[in-house]
Amino acid sequence: MDLSLFLFLLLLFIVIIVSYSIKNLDFVAISLFCMFLGATVTGIKLGIGINEFILDVEWQAILIILSMSIITKIAQDSNVLEYVAVKLFKLSRGDRRIFLYLLCTITTLLAAVITDVVVVLILAPVVVRLCHFLKIRAGTYLLGMTVCINIGSIITPFSSGENIIISTAFELDTTYFIQFYWIFSFLLLFLTIFLIDRLLLSKEPKIEEQQKKFVLELVDADIMIKNKKMFYFNSFAILITIALFAILPLLYLTAIVSALLLVLVNRRYTKKPMGELLRDIEWEIIFFFISLYVIIGSLLRAGFRDIFIGIPFELVNPILLSFILLILISLISGFVANTPTALIFIPIIQTLITTFEFPSIPILFAFIVAINLGGNLIPQGAAADMMTLKVAQDSGVENLSYKRLFKYGALFALIHVVSAMGYLFLLITLLG
Repeated sequence: MDLSLFLFLLLLFIVIIVSYSIKNLDFVAISLFCMFLGATVTGIKLGIGINEFILDVEWQAILIILSMSIITKIAQDSNVLEYVAVKLFKLSRGDRRIFLYLLCTITTLLAAVITDVVVVLILAPVVVRLCHFLKIRAGTYLLGMTVCINIGSIITPFSSGENIIISTAFELDTTYFIQFYWIFSFLLLFLTIFLIDRLLLSKEPKIEEQQKKFVLELVDADIMIKNKKMFYFNSFAILITIALFAILPLLYLTAIVSALLLVLVNRRYTKKPMGELLRDIEWEIIFFFISLYVIIGSLLRAGFRDIFIGIPFELVNPILLSFILLILISLISGFVANTPTALIFIPIIQTLITTFEFPSIPILFAFIVAINLGGNLIPQGAAADMMTLKVAQDSGVENLSYKRLFKYGALFALIHVVSAMGYLFLLITLLG
């Protein structure tokens, strides 16, 4: 192990995380600077060339993230999500309890496919407007949305950047998630909605019947559709893409082919070429991921994995280790961005599974669930939480302050982690 190189690279990694967490810093420029500096020093000290660092990047994961960003943008331009929100209200017939259940369920399902922040950006303003027309406060509905979004992140391997990175590293497909995560996800979802209903919604004033009838007559989901032909085509194409993710083993190939086909078909109606769509992609996040991949790869060369190989993990009970990981990673992901947490723990988890031969299913369950559910511990721990809070503040929503989001977000994060511990114990018992 090269201790001086390791400490230098660890410092660069910490600088990247801090830059990502502080609002006014240019985290992309700082991340890229740290990446090039770390790679240069590592290359000189260990005598390796640029090709080695290029191979450190999981390009399959980057392609999936890029493709899903394009698909999300097309869905956004087609007004698919706005249509869904208004349609849900019409289906609920103005019943606030039914609307809460439908809203939280569809938010969870959408978050399993589309970036969580985009789901909030599109659905939250629609919910605020509906509540304004109904003369009720929107805070509880927004709170329900943002709490349930993290549950959606554990439904598929392509739901979020960290899931894509983890799934690529351990070669997990959609079938794996269906087998080991779906039962837990949907049980947790309905427990969460039930508790939101009992603890929060039941204390809200009821909707006046006259106002309910007025709004039901006023809102029309079809108004949201700019081009019906493209709306239905894109909706169907996105559903087909999701189905293909479940069937085909190569997630990155399915993602990139689906994205390119959608771009080509939509070009005829939107007049938007690929170049224009690419300008709308969050390149900051992609370059941030690439920077982290290179720094982590350099850390591994400096002896990061050796630290854990030297620890006598074989003396630890596998069940106890799974619970420790679940609690530890939940706490870390509550305070540190999910992606750096995922990347720094991937080599640790790989060492536990390959070198120490711990059973992979409970270890990966603890890892993935903790990364996704720990974000609700504090609002800053999840981008979707902060975006929900921003929408609420910009729209003048009375009953969703930072204090309330922190209080109930932490409460539900605790409930989710405790529920995950129970399910993990059951999973370990069934697996023998």
